[in-house]
Amino acid sequence: MLINTIFFLLPFLLYLGIALQGASFYLICIVLPSLFFILNKKEIPNFISKISICLIALHIIFPITNIINYFFHDNLFPNFEYTIELKWPSILQSNFPSSLFIGSILILILTHFSKKNVNAKLKAKDIEIMPLKYFLSGLFPASIFICLALIYQYNSGIDYHSFKGKILEDTELLDNGKYRTNGFYGHPLTIAGVGLAYASFAWSLLWQSITKKSSFSINFIFFQHKKYLPQISLAIITFCNFIIVILSSGRTAGVACVLMLAFVPFILGIRKKPVITTLTVIVVLISSFFIGKKYGLIERIEFTTNSITQSHSLDTGNYRQYFWKVYTQMFIDKPVVGQGNYWLKAGVRENYYNKMGYENLPEKYNAHNNYLEILGSGGLLAAFWILTSLIIIYITLRKKLKEQKKEYSVLPFCLSIMIFSNLVHALTQNVFFDSSVVYIYISLLYVIMWQIAVNEKFKSKSS
Repeated sequence: MLINTIFFLLPFLLYLGIALQGASFYLICIVLPSLFFILNKKEIPNFISKISICLIALHIIFPITNIINYFFHDNLFPNFEYTIELKWPSILQSNFPSSLFIGSILILILTHFSKKNVNAKLKAKDIEIMPLKYFLSGLFPASIFICLALIYQYNSGIDYHSFKGKILEDTELLDNGKYRTNGFYGHPLTIAGVGLAYASFAWSLLWQSITKKSSFSINFIFFQHKKYLPQISLAIITFCNFIIVILSSGRTAGVACVLMLAFVPFILGIRKKPVITTLTVIVVLISSFFIGKKYGLIERIEFTTNSITQSHSLDTGNYRQYFWKVYTQMFIDKPVVGQGNYWLKAGVRENYYNKMGYENLPEKYNAHNNYLEILGSGGLLAAFWILTSLIIIYITLRKKLKEQKKEYSVLPFCLSIMIFSNLVHALTQNVFFDSSVVYIYISLLYVIMWQIAVNEKFKSKSS
């Protein structure tokens, strides 16, 4: 039926750039499932509202610290005035994408309407509605398609982002004469974050199915009744997204991906299946080295390592060490509420670079470190607020998944690995403030939430 089809198409759309990501998120993850519940006179479960409120909380913490800094600012830079000179709504801007706020407000409204429209006497339809199954089913061909597209981009340099057949900038040209790929996004590290997220989730799910084969089967992928085909499809999804990460030439993302590919089998399988686990880890490490070597990632890692160890600096055009020093000082100066991301863009960041002797630095960018960005922008208040909101989301979702059938109980671990892998990537990139990467996480979150909601409110043949 239609609702299954749209979840099948969702992974394709999430790969195709920010505009399609946004449109598909609001339509497929918010509006259409909500209307499905409303038209069938079923109440959208309360746990979705609870998680949505936490997502709103994530978004508003940075506007709060902006306003606090407006009323309680210091005089560190006498020539800088805390006046709202930028366009008025911008003081309410957040480091997190607006989809967290707008999407959550929309779902709260639709949830309220579903309560008004509910008909408890209406018998649930005996139909198969499987958001997660069809999402993973769509992720299989979508991963293959994007992987092949990126291999072509790596060799040809064609810029998919422009949709005009242009060639990527010379800055994306690697020493081997090939190109760093960005897919349909604006930056290579965005596709790296996306590929890392998908590879982590699929790989974790695969190893859960291997090590817990006797206790559950993968009933939420399209090859569910075929022996080994679910595992093979998950392995292909993982491999394609691993190649996507490598082709992006994201150094930290590449290292994080390899560590994840080795860590997950080790932690899940070393006791239950020591031989196959050991062989898998060895194959992963060796093959990752040669694949990274072939596509130029190893050379980039070696160049950066040498520049740090020999000259104690980073290579030209990669000034992260200076970004980190500046943002560390920002946090030290205002540890409780930070500097406010609005005020950083309004001139505080520029003043910090100049004050610390980096006025001639050609790139006076943000922290390129999610942790320092949070502390510099919002201080300990934002760090505690964000951590608390995420813990509530995780506990709420984990509790609901534990109430489902056996196979759904493994999803909290998969989500944890998915988040952890990009937390490593976040050491050198503001990956969780990248709207395109966040769309991957929030879309999968809603897919899983709708799966739980359907299991509770509708009698599915696969439930």
